[in-house]
Amino acid sequence: MRFSISFPPLIDRASPEPYRQTIELAQAAERAGFDSITLGQHHFMEGVVSDPFGVLIAIAAHTSRIRLGTCIYLLPLHHPLHVAEQVSTLDEISGGRAVLGVGVGWSPHEYSAYGASTKERGARMDEALSILRDVWMEEQVSHQGRFWSFPAVTVHPRPIQRPRPPIWVAGVAPKAVERAARLGDLWLCDPVQTRLEVDRLSRVYCDECVAIGKEPAWMLRRYARLGDRREIEETWLPGFVERNLAYWRQSTEGPNERRLFDRIDDGEEFSAVDIARDRFMWGSPQDIIEGINAYRPFRPTEFGVSFSGGMTTHRWEQHSPTDYSDFLQSIETFGREVIPAFSD
Repeated sequence: MRFSISFPPLIDRASPEPYRQTIELAQAAERAGFDSITLGQHHFMEGVVSDPFGVLIAIAAHTSRIRLGTCIYLLPLHHPLHVAEQVSTLDEISGGRAVLGVGVGWSPHEYSAYGASTKERGARMDEALSILRDVWMEEQVSHQGRFWSFPAVTVHPRPIQRPRPPIWVAGVAPKAVERAARLGDLWLCDPVQTRLEVDRLSRVYCDECVAIGKEPAWMLRRYARLGDRREIEETWLPGFVERNLAYWRQSTEGPNERRLFDRIDDGEEFSAVDIARDRFMWGSPQDIIEGINAYRPFRPTEFGVSFSGGMTTHRWEQHSPTDYSDFLQSIETFGREVIPAFSD
């Protein structure tokens, strides 16, 4: 199993090197044995990167091995030729370490501002992915489509990786999961789906891979917090669940998950532990190892972890001065005590 880490950039705008701590965390992740680091993307949200490729290029200049990717990039909002150029530039600067992880997003505001509709996001994603594959693998490519049209062009720079940089595709609806199998190299499982839903969706993905004759590859993603399990449950988890419940509700697709929120809406009370149990991993390194092992029967090929604590009403949590040291300690502990447990 390979390991990926995602975290929102720590930015000190008063510093002449505002992204220094972010770069240092990426270097720590490389030393700890992580295989890739990814950054998310949203528009018009304070504290969230709108152009992750610029930050990843800065990280590329200070690392040598770790893959550098997005998770997720809102591909349907952007012209695929521009995205192809950005990823190719990252691939060239990093020596062939670029990964493009994409998803459709959820914000109508973002789509409206970019002159698109969420109702078209699936179709836009399909067309954009097809364009990317073509322009990275061939020269003098022309396209006449529903959303984008252009004459014969050759994207420069050409990517270092052959036949092209990897494409990771996120999705929780069955059609989106099937798209990941058809047009992507790896499926990105949403980090807040329950174990039961992960089982269901991974079966959809693997069945589609078998149908088209390709080897399944998918990433189990989870938010995690290392520390004393009881202390986390008593002092930290209730606030975390309260802040993230709206995001989890919006990410819900499966019938079992919708049933939980229906029961909450009907006034039934659930503890923070009950709600977070299948969506979040917390406790000692051994607790995290056991949590990952619970998903091994579903055969994920990669595990993606984020120590950022998730999203707060669709905004990254505000970072305190201690976040850097907390992130650094979590990265080092995970690399020292969790990753080696899966060396086979």
